[in-house]
Amino acid sequence: MNGDSTIPSVDALFEDLMHPNPRIQEEACLILSENYREEALPRLLDLFCHHDPKVYRAAVKGIGFFGSDAFDPLIDLYATTANQTARRCCPKAFVQVFKNFPDQPFPDSVMQMLEQGIDDSDMVVVQGALMCLGQIGKQQFKSEEAIQILAKSLSSQNVALIFSASQALADIPNPLAENALRSLRKNNDDPLIQEAAQSALARLQNLLNSKS
Repeated sequence: MNGDSTIPSVDALFEDLMHPNPRIQEEACLILSENYREEALPRLLDLFCHHDPKVYRAAVKGIGFFGSDAFDPLIDLYATTANQTARRCCPKAFVQVFKNFPDQPFPDSVMQMLEQGIDDSDMVVVQGALMCLGQIGKQQFKSEEAIQILAKSLSSQNVALIFSASQALADIPNPLAENALRSLRKNNDDPLIQEAAQSALARLQNLLNSKS
């Protein structure tokens, strides 16, 4: 820990983490990650089990400031916890990490967890995993692998999963995402899925045009 006496205590920072002002929350997260990493990370993970959405959402946001230090603890928690709220928080926490550290390499075990996540029986876990894969797809590191996992999910029998995965692909300005959506539209007879594919393609085309 930094020896500067002006740094708030870890308990005071956890109180600030619950403050309604997002700037105060973010400042608390940053100070925790810079000065109390070893103490704060497990405390934040413990809050994933909290019954109050305000608390576990703040903890998810806080984990996003810890970068690669959070990878293994999140994977372990996802694999071992019996608390469904905590399992739901893990993919969402990865989204925060990747947003804050977009170019930071991460282990293959993260991709394995996310691939398992989109097959989960809990749609909140599924949505979190899809959000995370969508975020990775827009980054340099493992983007193609993320797109491939999303594309694979388009062959699922779960219509809700197909819709959500197509929307995630629509936000990735990559020809691989476009090819996956075109294949979905071409190879599926369900008019609702064809409509979803067409809608996603239109969104993606607008995105590609805006970047050209």
